[in-house]
Amino acid sequence: MDDGGGFSLPLLIIIILTIVNGLFSAAEMALISSNKGKIQEKEEDGSRKARLLLKVTSKQKQFLSTIQVGIVLTGFYSAGLAAKDLAPYMARHWGLHSGLAFVLVIFVLSFFSILFGELIPKRIALRAPEKVGLSLVSFVEFFRIISLPFVGLLSILTGFFLKITGNYSDDVEEQISEEELKSYIRVGKEQGVINLSGEEMMVSIMDFDDIKAYEIMTPRTDLYMIDYDEFTTDTISEMLKTGYSRAPVYQEDTDNIIGTIYIKDIFVEYAKSQYKTINIDKILKEPYFVPESKNVDRLLKELQSTKNYIAILIDEYGGFSGMVTMEDIVEEIVGDIEDEYDTVDQGIEQINAHTYIIDGSMDLDDINDAIHTDFASENHETLSGLTIELLGFIPDKDDKQPHQVIYKNQNILTVLSVKDKRIEKVQVECLDQAKH
Repeated sequence: MDDGGGFSLPLLIIIILTIVNGLFSAAEMALISSNKGKIQEKEEDGSRKARLLLKVTSKQKQFLSTIQVGIVLTGFYSAGLAAKDLAPYMARHWGLHSGLAFVLVIFVLSFFSILFGELIPKRIALRAPEKVGLSLVSFVEFFRIISLPFVGLLSILTGFFLKITGNYSDDVEEQISEEELKSYIRVGKEQGVINLSGEEMMVSIMDFDDIKAYEIMTPRTDLYMIDYDEFTTDTISEMLKTGYSRAPVYQEDTDNIIGTIYIKDIFVEYAKSQYKTINIDKILKEPYFVPESKNVDRLLKELQSTKNYIAILIDEYGGFSGMVTMEDIVEEIVGDIEDEYDTVDQGIEQINAHTYIIDGSMDLDDINDAIHTDFASENHETLSGLTIELLGFIPDKDDKQPHQVIYKNQNILTVLSVKDKRIEKVQVECLDQAKH
């Protein structure tokens, strides 16, 4: 080649090969990630490309082999051109040592091949797999046809060597993506095969293994806890007022959980003593400690195998962070379960038509849904946090006068009780409701 052609033509061919490599990479990612349900819908609408795409992806081994052959061939040919033409040209005209020119060309070629032949095409394909797959399926099918003898020979040799090593199997498990399965569930709901609650339950089951115990726990600050050394028969009425049927028991320090207790066991023991006294040691159950980072699917299996109902969660420093019950775990799948101690809008007590006593730990969105308010805060999610934000300070439990603040001239918030620098109860008076 002459000097001009010695550089420009090989460079142009390498650019074209890099683009082709990118098309193969995008096709591979798109066809693997494509939602078959969406493609089938397009096929039913008469799309020829959708029909071809389903045909190509149905033969996954052949399709992947075709893609890999295309990627490898473009890569090898690019490297060969770079070594044969570009490196010598740079050595002659740029005054570089031939070895250095070769290394430089390979480095630059590798960088741009990875960037434009792999990363960018795959990112694009992941964002719109069905669109990219339909666009490239004809290209892939054309290459599959012309490379069929070569790919067929490779498949035969691959199977031969796998049999020799004892790794061959005719059973190839069909892979289905989580998003694809969710799509099938949504289609089933739309067609009336699956009802709304069934759809929600199926999706919850699919997400189940990604949930950590701390995500569903009742935090220690929101728990009713029993002091072992101060346990008396009065504890029964206190526990009933809280609405909890189970509680952790501590001794000396709230981080020192020594067991759990059930209110039904308290009543049984109380009746045995002719309603005179209760021996807490007879009804105290050994605590089951687990790290708060444990996945709830594993926790559920452990609770079932150990016949425990309650798990005490421990943080990374060994401190008590919260509690998870079997009911909490099951509710992640089936939704809220109301037991005999639950009430509608638990945490809200209506005093009259426009006045409520609300737990400070309640989420603002839940309150808004329950009593039709519009509480909002950029810094806090609970009523306690919003009230402290409006007051500008944390109330003290020994304050003689109740603290009061007005929210947007619509609601009067009155602090009723404080515990551990956290507002427990707030009276909410809705002025706009009082006017009607």
